[in-house]
Amino acid sequence: MTTLQANKVKPFAGLNFFYMGLSNRWGSEERTILKDCLQASRSGAKVYLYTYKDSLLGNRAKLHDIECFYHQGKFATKFYKWHRLRKLRQLISDLNINLVHCYDIKTLWPLCYYLRSLSLVPLVFTLGRDIKDHHRNFWFRPLIERIDQVLLSSSEQVENVWGHMGIPPRKTDFIGFGLPVMDKSRERDKPPYRFSEDRFYIGTNLNGIETNTRFLDTVFHSFRVMIEKGLDGKNYTFALFNERAWNECVLTDQLRRQVKDWGLEEHVAFVGPSDIFSDQFDVDLWLGLVRRETLEDYAVSALLVAKPVVIPRTTCSMELFQKHGQVGETYLSGDSREIREKCELVLRNLSTYEKSLHQSFQGLAETYGAKRHEETLSKIYKKLLGRRRRLQRAKQKKASFLKREKKA
Repeated sequence: MTTLQANKVKPFAGLNFFYMGLSNRWGSEERTILKDCLQASRSGAKVYLYTYKDSLLGNRAKLHDIECFYHQGKFATKFYKWHRLRKLRQLISDLNINLVHCYDIKTLWPLCYYLRSLSLVPLVFTLGRDIKDHHRNFWFRPLIERIDQVLLSSSEQVENVWGHMGIPPRKTDFIGFGLPVMDKSRERDKPPYRFSEDRFYIGTNLNGIETNTRFLDTVFHSFRVMIEKGLDGKNYTFALFNERAWNECVLTDQLRRQVKDWGLEEHVAFVGPSDIFSDQFDVDLWLGLVRRETLEDYAVSALLVAKPVVIPRTTCSMELFQKHGQVGETYLSGDSREIREKCELVLRNLSTYEKSLHQSFQGLAETYGAKRHEETLSKIYKKLLGRRRRLQRAKQKKASFLKREKKA
C-alpha cells in the first residue's frame, strides 16, 4: 500500500528524463524548460538538462540541483553535419533515458534522427513560436513520424503546426504557460519609484542579457510624446524591470545614456533585480515588447494580477483577446504611434479594462495557470510512456509470430 501511494505522488520514480535546452537566451521558452524540469523532478524522475555552459538557463538549473550536461561548440543543425552529434545519441543511451523533451525546432531534427533506434523513448516537442519554414518535404516525413506529441502555449498554433509540419491535431495539446496565480488582494508596500498618485505607471521587462538598446528606441519615442502631452492631468513613469541586478548588465551604462539623451531621466525607473511575477502588481499597465515568442508568458501573468496589457499583434495575442475579452490592446511591431495611442486608450479607460479583467480572471487562471500545465504535462508523459511500451510489445509479438511462421 505504501508503495502504491508513493507512486501516486511520484509517478515517474525510477525514470530518467532528458531535456534539450540549448539556448543562451532567457525568455518564455527557457522559463518553460526550467519549469518542466522542476515538475518532472518533483514527480520522481531523474532529470538531465543538456544546455550551454554558463547560460542563464544552466546557471538557474544548477541552483535547483538539476544535473546539467554541456554542449561544446556550435550545434550541428545541417544534415551533413549530424554525424558530429553521435556523442549526444550515445549520452542519451548511456544515461538510460526514458523520455526526451525538446523545445527548439533546429535541435528537434537530429534528435528525431538519432532516436529512431530507441523505440521505447518518447519524444515530446514544445513549440512557443510560430514556425516560418515548411518541413513537409519527403525527407522530413520519417523524422516527423518520430515526434510523439507537440505541446503548444496557444491553441492558435495548431494550424501552424499542421500547415508547416503536417502534424495532425490529435498529436498536439494546448498546455499554457504554467503561471503562478497570485492573491491580488494581498497588501503590498509601494515601491520607491511609485512616489505619486498623480502619475500613470507603465511597466515592461528586460532579461538582463541584452547586448544593445536599439529595440527600445520605438518605445522611448512613444513615451516621450506621451510625457509631452500628458493624460487627464497626470504624467508618467516607465518602470524597466530587470531580472538581474542592473550593475551586472552590459547595457546598463548605454541604456542610462540613452534615457538621458531622450530627456527621460525623471520618467524612467530602473528596477532590479526584479521578481517580475510579483512586481507586476505595482504598475497600472504592462507593455509587452517584441519577442521571439508569439506570446510572452509575462504578458499573460500581468493579466493574472489584473493589469491590462498592450502587446505586439500576433495570431496568439489576438486569440487571447478573442477568448478572454478586451483585457488589453495590441500594436504593430515598430509602430511608435500605435504604441502611444493604445497605451493612452487603456489608461484613459482603466476602470473598463479592470472590470473586464475581473470577469475574465477565472478563465485566464484555468487556461494559463500552473495547475493546468502540471496536470496536462504529467498526463501526456504517462500516456506516451505507456504507448511506447505497448508498441514495443506489439512489434516483439509480430517478430515472434513471423519467426514461427518461417520455421513452419
